[in-house]
Amino acid sequence: MPRLVASSSSLPKTFPVPGYQHFLTPLRKLIFDYDAESPSQHGVRSFIKKPLISLARENPDVEFVVRRLKRGKAAVLRGHYINGRDKVICVNKLEMEGVSNKVNILLNSSGAKIKSLKNLTLEAAPASESARGVWSALHDQAKDGQGYRI
Repeated sequence: MPRLVASSSSLPKTFPVPGYQHFLTPLRKLIFDYDAESPSQHGVRSFIKKPLISLARENPDVEFVVRRLKRGKAAVLRGHYINGRDKVICVNKLEMEGVSNKVNILLNSSGAKIKSLKNLTLEAAPASESARGVWSALHDQAKDGQGYRI
């Protein structure tokens, strides 16, 4: 089984499973919004000229749209997914390799909402005991008129 390393340059690609006819990626549409004259968007323009065509041939189930923006707008990538969600990544001032990495992030993403692990609360199982054990009134000694001791 291949080992997956979590880094931006080596994100796992999805492959079809033998026995099934075709694997569809969760990404439905990938939109490139860019300004044709802005010098800070040279990486996006060079990505659109060369590697985008081969990327579109590799992913026939994803619709690729290239749109020009009005002057002064930042270049962004918009990914629309099957589950109705979309992800937007700014690629302004990135070189062609950086734009390629961001496109691969959108292609390999499921489109699910990102959950913060910082504030995640873990719930105990219903049958698990508390830290101090199970309390029962039968375990305590009752004294006359004083009730139960805890």
